[in-house]
Amino acid sequence: MAYQLEKLRELLRNTQKACVITHRHADMDAYACGVATKELINKLGYNAFLVIPEGPSREVKSFINKLGMNYQGLDNCDEANLAFLVDVSTYAQLNEFRSVIGDKPVVVIDHHEVRNIIPTVSLVDPSATSCSEIITQVFREFGFEPSVETAILLIGGILSDSGRLSRARPETFEALAWLLRLAGRDYRDIINAMTEEVTFSERMARVKGLLRMRAYRAGDYIICLSNVNAYESSLADMLIKSGCDVALVVSEHDGETRLFGRSSKRIAERVSLAEVFNDLARYFNGEGGGHAMAAALSIKAKIDPTTILIKALGNIEERLGVKALRITD
Repeated sequence: MAYQLEKLRELLRNTQKACVITHRHADMDAYACGVATKELINKLGYNAFLVIPEGPSREVKSFINKLGMNYQGLDNCDEANLAFLVDVSTYAQLNEFRSVIGDKPVVVIDHHEVRNIIPTVSLVDPSATSCSEIITQVFREFGFEPSVETAILLIGGILSDSGRLSRARPETFEALAWLLRLAGRDYRDIINAMTEEVTFSERMARVKGLLRMRAYRAGDYIICLSNVNAYESSLADMLIKSGCDVALVVSEHDGETRLFGRSSKRIAERVSLAEVFNDLARYFNGEGGGHAMAAALSIKAKIDPTTILIKALGNIEERLGVKALRITD
């Protein structure tokens, strides 16, 4: 990473204004890392602005409200001559803000394998649990400390994307301990702020998703397919917690078809969703990315949900070398 950080220093020397962009509907990790990246650039003596396409997720809004923080984020930063992409593994995650990139130099900060983006500087570590963990390391490499509020956000980002530390590595605990000392906040307050009540609309989406679900058995694995109009990732996460090894959920939005995937750790050892979704992106002329246990695909066209789900199922069958059988009772 030292070489990439030196490249970043050189890049910033020729920068008038940097634009930090997260993926649309930024989750806790993306938002925290975005805020921290903007702050770090400012501490280095350069101008930076944060953009969150379509605004932050409900999870983020709930967290910052409970802890009395102010929301950060602008609608645009068209005058920027350098772009930072945070937790963005494919341009499809940017929506209309993709046009902001143009031919500008790009710095990518991510813990996913990056697709269809060729960064000028790559701060990517697939072994990290979160982008928050990566930017915390960058702060330490540069010899800076984040503000109290940013430290709290980064703790939330690490906890959120590490599954409350269930996927933590030694570096995760080191980063968390350092941030907790800087935050000066009771750890229990931060944990409590991450607990939110599921809204009626989200519960309704989950129920509809369950009613539409089809389940298949492939050897010792269970693959669950469904479609909803909203809260796709929430449904996918719930299906994994319920016992599915793979959860694939399709949705349609204004002429765009999206596929969300989650998987259990046990099947991820044999099938990487990032590879599956990369194949699907090529087949449907879409854009997709993610990592072994979580991925997303965007197709700028209306496609029958069943067509996408069956194609995805077939890809997983090929990788497992097992024919999946429909579970009917």
